[in-house]
Amino acid sequence: MTAIPKVPHLVGGTKILRLEDVYGTIGDICGVAKLDGPPPADAETASIRQLLVNGTIRRATVKLSNNKIRCVYMTAANCPKVGALETLEYVTGLTVKTAYFHQQYTLG
Repeated sequence: MTAIPKVPHLVGGTKILRLEDVYGTIGDICGVAKLDGPPPADAETASIRQLLVNGTIRRATVKLSNNKIRCVYMTAANCPKVGALETLEYVTGLTVKTAYFHQQYTLG
């Protein structure tokens, strides 16, 4: 499988990110839409790292039908819908078997 190209996506309606072009069928659930035309007037470009740090997006882990593991980005408002990613098509021929968020614990 070749690398999936990165294209501009509109995240949460206000931020523009360059993400992999896999959000065609899962974009509604993730809160991510491919930017086909000109960006909205109030949209600004941001980096993935900036949005992860300030909590605008979260990284969800998905396991595909070929047992490969990938990550997708979801807006914070859409995080409760992570289970709805299961059985959707990730890319042509591959479906999502499981989707979840990693939980981090600090032991002291």
